[in-house]
Amino acid sequence: MEELLSKQAPEVQELIKNVKKYRKVDNEKHLSFACDLFDLAQECGNEDLKDYASCALGDACCQNQDYSQALYYISAGVQGLAKTDEYQLTCVCYNELGIIFRSKGHFITSEEYFINAMEIARAHRLYAIEAMACSNFASLCEEMDAIERALEYHYRSIECCSFIDDEDFKLSLMAGDYAFIVKLYVILKDEESADQALAEMEKIIAKYPEINDLFDIRIARYVYYKFKNDTAKIQEMKALCLESFYACQEYIVYFDETKQLIEILTEEKDYQELQKMFDRTEQVLSKDDLINLRVFLEEYKIKMYEALGDKERLMASYSNYYRYNTIKTVDNKRSFLTTLRLRSELAQQRTKNLFLSAAAETDPLTGIANRLKLNTVIDELFVLANEQGKTLAVEMMDIDYFKEVNDTYGHAKGDELLVMLANILKSVEDDKIFVARYGGDEFIIYYYDMTDEQIKEVARHIQRSMEIAGEALGIGKVTVSQGIVNHIPRPLNRAWDYMNAADLALYFVKNHGKANARIIHRATELETLAWDKVF
Repeated sequence: MEELLSKQAPEVQELIKNVKKYRKVDNEKHLSFACDLFDLAQECGNEDLKDYASCALGDACCQNQDYSQALYYISAGVQGLAKTDEYQLTCVCYNELGIIFRSKGHFITSEEYFINAMEIARAHRLYAIEAMACSNFASLCEEMDAIERALEYHYRSIECCSFIDDEDFKLSLMAGDYAFIVKLYVILKDEESADQALAEMEKIIAKYPEINDLFDIRIARYVYYKFKNDTAKIQEMKALCLESFYACQEYIVYFDETKQLIEILTEEKDYQELQKMFDRTEQVLSKDDLINLRVFLEEYKIKMYEALGDKERLMASYSNYYRYNTIKTVDNKRSFLTTLRLRSELAQQRTKNLFLSAAAETDPLTGIANRLKLNTVIDELFVLANEQGKTLAVEMMDIDYFKEVNDTYGHAKGDELLVMLANILKSVEDDKIFVARYGGDEFIIYYYDMTDEQIKEVARHIQRSMEIAGEALGIGKVTVSQGIVNHIPRPLNRAWDYMNAADLALYFVKNHGKANARIIHRATELETLAWDKVF
């Protein structure tokens, strides 16, 4: 073929369709079609298609537990893929890279990839992927002893789950998060919260009993009943956890559960069972696979052999521990240098457009601040509100049925409507209110040191003004949906948390009739349906 193929080419579309069709259904076919797509892209594809195919093949390798190949292919394509509109595959790949790098003990790199996945998923309302990335990042936080942060992200994952349509998938994710939350509250010795989390987990399992026997569910119960000193339950749960461990073929998936079970049995000095577990991991793990887990295993072998006085095995474990740590150090250096190079390349790309910096802060269509400017402003307002103990509110707003306006009246009329909304927002802007265009028909408003009632009055004004604007443009009644979060910054909060909560509130309004506003003070308030029209 002489001409380059794009993702839109019929033969490419057919392969992509099959790659998606067999993902998590038939791993062998998934990998086969992904290989075909990659070969075709390398032979006659443009750069976008090559990046897409490389990431699709990397994802397929990951589903087939070939993590070395997954890392190779995803790393080759993800930077290019991230510049396209393939947001879902980009997020999946970032999440998988986070998992792989964590398994290698590259915690900083892992953190960056999880955060990338969460931010892109949040920006494009890919709540299932965001929930998984949040949960994975929470597990990383737990490993780093950032327990409060881990709890925060598990609860954020649960919030995301409320927007997932697939009921079974949603319940499975939520139960897994609550299983981790139970263990975290046990670490904190918060018995009441641990009781509540376990009750929530069991409530979900009652709705979806298929997940009752999962390793993470069983280990949560084991940890909980040890905390409660329930002897009968401890023995029952120990047997079930061991059953799950020996049935496990994917220790990268049950990384945390495996570590925790080994820690508990070491504490109990059950050395006979521990030896069986160590023998099992040697059977399942390939050479130098999951370096972070291998370092952990050798560390606990050393503890056991020291206690047993087994000098021969102790020396072998010391040798392995040194070897795996050496591999981990070399890999960490390589990872650091790669990350440094990527950062440098991104910085160079940004400097090419420095001469446009002044214009870049203003949206060319509407004349109000753009997304670049609003990020700077929210950071400044967040710091100020935190220091002074003042309320900070963030509103995310979009025009209801804006696509229909474009389809019916044309994009020129849609642009006129955007400009009119921007003018309405400019009319309310003062020393406590900042407005900006977020992108498309989405706008942002920041309110500093204002009460709920004051903010509601502004929301009413915008709603009324938009109805008048629609009539003036000859397109009939136009409404907007507004999601608002308002509170004084809390411990561990970041500016991003406000954007996250405001977006959840907006999504709630869009799903409950549109043409309204919802003011919340924390995301959990969205579980309450009792709310009124703002006008």
